[in-house]
Amino acid sequence: MATLNNNIRNKLNQYFVENLGLQIYRRGWLKGNCPNCGKYKFGVNISINRTNCFSCGYNPKPIEVIADVEKLPGIPAAYKFVNIFDGTEFYEAPLEVKELKASSSLPEDYVNIKRGKSVYAKKARNYLKKRGFNIDALSKKGFGYCTSGKYFGYIIMPFYFQGKLIYFNARDFMSYGSKFNNPLVEDFGLGKSMLMYNMDSLYIYNKCYLVESVTNSITIGDNSFAIGGKKISRYQLNYIIKSPCEKIILGLDQDGIREAIKTGFDLCMSKKIKIMQFTDNKDINDIGFKKSKKIERQSKYLNHMDLIKLKNSL
Repeated sequence: MATLNNNIRNKLNQYFVENLGLQIYRRGWLKGNCPNCGKYKFGVNISINRTNCFSCGYNPKPIEVIADVEKLPGIPAAYKFVNIFDGTEFYEAPLEVKELKASSSLPEDYVNIKRGKSVYAKKARNYLKKRGFNIDALSKKGFGYCTSGKYFGYIIMPFYFQGKLIYFNARDFMSYGSKFNNPLVEDFGLGKSMLMYNMDSLYIYNKCYLVESVTNSITIGDNSFAIGGKKISRYQLNYIIKSPCEKIILGLDQDGIREAIKTGFDLCMSKKIKIMQFTDNKDINDIGFKKSKKIERQSKYLNHMDLIKLKNSL
């Protein structure tokens, strides 16, 4: 079987989903109407480079289907044609999510955010209050600070999964060092691509907000999770798709709109999605809960055609 690199496979996936309207089915297959007979019996599996119509038997390679449908003179022309696509990630069957296990612990000099009367304790609490956070609520989430050691001057923001600590972020509140001083993910026995803050929310709520940072997640509410940046990993996508949560509101920062659209393409076949659009380089924490919720209410749920129009408008 000929192998395709991930870049080509992502472009093929985007073509079949956006141009032919195929939908995620199961075990790595996309399903839709057959280009040959028109019946809803056509399957495409990008990971194994196969297609098959279970009605008429039409089964060329995916790239050959593109050549047929687009009336191109041959395979080289089909590859040239498909290269115009940015690519959306396909999913290899089966969709699996590795078990996360608790490992390591909070720093030895960690102090819960509500405790302490020192200058450092007050500075830590004032920093969080100025960003609009409720100290009692953060205390219950395990937020704290350190007054000595490697994490001196940093807010500690724990990541819990099924009640167990799996990681933490360390955010500077003294302006002494770098903005973040996070531990190595390898020290916790997992990869960065597996990290999400408050990932339990996807199994608790019917509607969840996908955001970049812990502070954005805390601002918008308990039905949110943070992916740690603008680009989403395949593991994170698989976890979201496998979850029972039905509605995903994409709340990436303003400069992440293109990544939000890509993620929207990946999710819209299995979830209802919205994309929140911000202005003036503001994010959810900058504008606060009420304004963020207003933007979400004014946003509509998007299908594939809506995403294509949004992408073309940028």
